Amino acid sequence: MKLLVLIFLSHLLIVHSQETEDIKGYMYVFAQEWPGSICKFQKCTKTYMGNYDNARWNTHGLWPNTMLATSCGFISNCRDETYDESKLTVATKTLIDVTWNGMYSDTFTFRKHEWEKHGTCHPDNLTQNGYMSKVGNLNNQYNYYKILASAGIYPDNSRELTDAEFRAPFTKTLGISTAMTYTCQKDSNTGKFYIAEVRTCFTQAMKARTCDCSKPVSAFVTCGKTFYYPTFQLSNDYVSYVEELADEVSGIFQNFANEIMNILF
Repeated sequence: MKLLVLIFLSHLLIVHSQETEDIKGYMYVFAQEWPGSICKFQKCTKTYMGNYDNARWNTHGLWPNTMLATSCGFISNCRDETYDESKLTVATKTLIDVTWNGMYSDTFTFRKHEWEKHGTCHPDNLTQNGYMSKVGNLNNQYNYYKILASAGIYPDNSRELTDAEFRAPFTKTLGISTAMTYTCQKDSNTGKFYIAEVRTCFTQAMKARTCDCSKPVSAFVTCGKTFYYPTFQLSNDYVSYVEELADEVSGIFQNFANEIMNILF
């Protein structure tokens, strides 16, 4: 009887040890979105685009995830720390103003959400500046625009891409074909797919690994057999609004100048 109890306890210890090791291990998901597709469906503004340079994809976030197949969304050891942009150095703020913007929504609110939901869960217990700087530098290190350009793939409103074409340059950069996943936005009028987001996966040591989350969550849809990588431009509605506003302001100043001239002369 004692032997059976010992065997049972030993089994529990082994299982617990394996689970603990799983929980200690992380899969990092680094997500970037292509403004050319996002802004085709959203009203992106110059204000929300920050200092974006049109030579990269915009960061969505860096997300620590447990490697457990049944729990790949979030982890449990997150801190309660409110985002405070005053804690960022000038260098970090300058970096993320290029790499990490809201595009069509308030940038501060977007970064705050990413820090409080994901950054506070980083196993290395990074400071806010450390986390934001790390993510900004990852955007430079894994510049999806340059990765695609290395294979002759540039934004083009008429070129259709296949999975093999699109995946090949990422495989060359990351070393394995399964270290990236991607999703699209679909135009309900034309039925065309536009590449929206690419996610690359890493170990805790930041080495490329298979994206094997069994419960992927995305605001986008699975791409069709072919899809587009469109050029980036601000929404026509926004451009028209700016032009109308400029005309209106010009008219106000002209009327004001006329009134002054009438008073003086």
